[in-house]
Amino acid sequence: MIIFDIINQAMLHLLSLLHDVTANYGLAIVVLTVLLRLAFWPLNTAQTRSMKKMQELQPKMKQIQERFKDNPQKMQEAMVKFYAENKFNPFAGCLPMIIQFPILICLYGALNSPEFVNMAVNAEKAGDGGFLFVERLYNTLQSHAGDPLDGTFNIKPDDKFQSAKDATILYKNGETLVHKVKDTGKVFKVSPQPLIPGDPVKLTLNMEELGLSQEHVQAAKHIELNVTNQNTRELEKVTFEPTGSDSLIQTIPSKAGENKIHFDVLYLILLYAVMTILYQRVMTPKKTGAAADDPQAKMMKLMPLLFVGIFFIIPIPAGVMLYILSTMVLMFAQTAYVNWTDGRNDSNVQKPSEQVVDIKPN
Repeated sequence: MIIFDIINQAMLHLLSLLHDVTANYGLAIVVLTVLLRLAFWPLNTAQTRSMKKMQELQPKMKQIQERFKDNPQKMQEAMVKFYAENKFNPFAGCLPMIIQFPILICLYGALNSPEFVNMAVNAEKAGDGGFLFVERLYNTLQSHAGDPLDGTFNIKPDDKFQSAKDATILYKNGETLVHKVKDTGKVFKVSPQPLIPGDPVKLTLNMEELGLSQEHVQAAKHIELNVTNQNTRELEKVTFEPTGSDSLIQTIPSKAGENKIHFDVLYLILLYAVMTILYQRVMTPKKTGAAADDPQAKMMKLMPLLFVGIFFIIPIPAGVMLYILSTMVLMFAQTAYVNWTDGRNDSNVQKPSEQVVDIKPN
């Protein structure tokens, strides 16, 4: 968990730096995507050529599989020989995916964090919170969130809350301290449980998890925390004022949350589906006859629908969806470019060996 926290913080810092340059977090995500694609350009080009070569070799591979279907050992030997003759490594295309998948996971964690929500809300206040038609980068396809920083949470009974990693402490002598919270999920107790929409949400600070001594608490004028509804990413600033008791308690008004669809996120998902179809067309040679009825070809055609279905189920923030869409657009452009350059220079793509694999079945 610590390593993921470190990577998430690094990702947030990088987005903040790019925001300083672009003045927009959406544009910062697009720039980050471009930088990553450029950094992995050689690997991605090799992956594209490997995938295309796999498609070219597929008919011959099926012949080998059919010929040695009753002898797995001979089939393996024949496949190894066939790969060697065609100078093909079936695992060559895996490395870019292996490298880039953790980046997607870390970006998902960073854009889901209370810290990014706070950064995005501050950007909204400055007038640059959205990007093109995307209203809020932390919104998911559907949620019951209300407006951030309006002093009221839109809630449902099973909602969970989390604080930001920093608590701001204003002392009575006028000094200010930014204090690191030990556990953002346990720094306060939420009641009642389950929550009652329309009734105040009561937050009781856990002084041990906050990591402040009673002397510091009593010397404080107030302690301010950014609190996020984990289910909706709605952010509110909550101020706790010491009252002389051992506990710091604050209540926040609530309203019954009603699910609504964020059509900007829906448009991102649909654009991704369109780009996936276009990518398949530049990636896969046109098939006719029996090849078009191949189960693998049919499965590839269904892949966009499968991913769209997943995006409807998993609550993915608009910022992550923007990264995924930008990646697909750049994959399409790079593949089209590779096809064009390989078309001009056929030596880049070796034709499949027509030689029959000389391994006799037992």
